[in-house]
Amino acid sequence: MENFKFPKIGLRTIKSGIAVFLCLLLLPNEPFFACLTAVICLQDTVYNSIHMGINRGAGTILGASFGLIFLFLFRSLEIHIPNQYISKLVIYIIIASGIISMIYLCNILKRPGAINITCIAFLGVTTAHAYSDPLFYATNRIIETLLGIVISILVNKLITPPPHK
Repeated sequence: MENFKFPKIGLRTIKSGIAVFLCLLLLPNEPFFACLTAVICLQDTVYNSIHMGINRGAGTILGASFGLIFLFLFRSLEIHIPNQYISKLVIYIIIASGIISMIYLCNILKRPGAINITCIAFLGVTTAHAYSDPLFYATNRIIETLLGIVISILVNKLITPPPHK
């Protein structure tokens, strides 16, 4: 134990902190997704940051947008199905079908790296925020994510850019 040395704090770690600080500064009320995205998108090279940002941005836009479409669809079904249990079952089938559609769409668009975030954004709109304000959530999620992507890429490019690999 006496030979233990703490590892040094690397530049990517410091850049992640700077990117989060900028997200907090620019979005003091709703910074979570921007901060999360900034940390995820700050990669070992600027190219990898851009690539990660494209997948994250595309996935968020697809998932949140299609989540809204599916949500409006099953909200209209709730009105027409009088039995609450059958109504919920139909909604669950629609959400599960939506996940299949999201994965399939990402594969068609040749964006397998966006599958996870597409499904997460879709589920966020259709489940967690379905009964609050899904339009606000989807719009906010997209804007915050895009801001986090831009900040992470700019920080990675402008503050001692990493070498190309």
